[in-house]
Amino acid sequence: MNFRRSPFTVSAALVAVFLLSGASTGAQGADGLYRVDLANIGSCYDADLARMLDARVYAYLEPGVLDVSLPHPPAGLQQRERVVLIGNSRGKDFPAAGSNSLRLQVLGKDILLAFDSVLRDSSGRLACYVYLPEDGTNVNLKLIRDGDARVDRDSPDFQFFQEFAANEQQAKDRKRGMWAQTR
Repeated sequence: MNFRRSPFTVSAALVAVFLLSGASTGAQGADGLYRVDLANIGSCYDADLARMLDARVYAYLEPGVLDVSLPHPPAGLQQRERVVLIGNSRGKDFPAAGSNSLRLQVLGKDILLAFDSVLRDSSGRLACYVYLPEDGTNVNLKLIRDGDARVDRDSPDFQFFQEFAANEQQAKDRKRGMWAQTR
C-alpha cells in the first residue's frame, strides 16, 4: 500500500505536534496565560504587565500563600484560586517579617499574575509571580531583596532563579531582614 502525503497533511501533522509539545510563538501558553519562560526575557522586571492576569488578594492564608479572586478567569482557572509565590520558600522557611511584609503589600489589593513553566504546585495551588500594577514591583523578588524571604532551592527550575539567588546573596551581604541576625 502506498500512502501519498500532501503538503497540507504534513503541515497539519506539524501543527499538531507543535501544539501538543506546549510550544508557543509568544509568551502565551496553550492556556492563554502570560508565561515568562516563553517570553524570552532575562529579568523579572522585563515582564509585560499588560499581558498579565488581573487578580485581587482577599486572604492571606499562611506564609507565602494567598487566596485571590480572578474577575475574568481564563479556561482552566476558577474565580477563586489559591496562589503560591514562585521562587520563595514557604512554611517554616518563610520568616515572620516576610509574612507581615507580604500581607501589607498585597492584602485587599489588586495584583497582576504571571506564570512560569509549571502552572500548579503539587498541592494544586497556582504558582505565580505577583506584580503590583501601580509600579510593576515583583513582590516575589522584593521579599528576597529585603531579606524577608529565602529563595526556594527545592524547585530551582524557575525562569528567574539566578536573579533571585543573586538578590538573596546581596540581602545576606547587606544584612537585611532575617539576615541581620546572622553573623
